[in-house]
Amino acid sequence: MVDPDGHKIGVLEAVQAADAAAKPLKPLGVPMGLFLFLILVALVLGIIGFAAHGLFYLLIIGAVVLLADLAYAAVRFRRGGRRHRAVR
Repeated sequence: MVDPDGHKIGVLEAVQAADAAAKPLKPLGVPMGLFLFLILVALVLGIIGFAAHGLFYLLIIGAVVLLADLAYAAVRFRRGGRRHRAVR
């Protein structure tokens, strides 16, 4: 790079090459998206089951989905937590 007077003030190519060589971070991915979706489903089922007369079974299903989701998250994140960290 040069300033308006024509003096060299830095090397832009070296910065671009270093940035291009860096690995991009991974998005949340399917496991985290699935976890959040199941939390949302459990919450909606629980609210409907609690509020609507005669649909108490939806509250029970929501609680079961929540417990299953938490068990899935415990197994998934405990087992694979170290393998997805970025190396610097």
